[in-house]
Amino acid sequence: MDGAGLSDHERRALSAIEADLEADRSLRRILRAAHAGPRRRVLAACLLGAVTLGLLVAAAVTVSPPLIWGFAAAWTLTVLLTLPLAGQWIRRRWQRREHAERL
Repeated sequence: MDGAGLSDHERRALSAIEADLEADRSLRRILRAAHAGPRRRVLAACLLGAVTLGLLVAAAVTVSPPLIWGFAAAWTLTVLLTLPLAGQWIRRRWQRREHAERL
């Protein structure tokens, strides 16, 4: 800021907006769900990765067509679940690096 603060009218308006946002239950629920969503997806990707690895080992040892097809399906799901998470991670790192360079 330029050293100029908010006027009394602006402070009251800002306080009213903050109070309305804090009272909004649906907004709180949406924000809570958005915050918990990536954790669940990361956990699901890790669990699916472990299952995929188990199927790979079992398919390699037994050379059973159902296990091979199960591995192929699990691998596809793992990749489809992991790619967006990797993209988000790369984007966040890129933004942090750009922000650090500006400072």
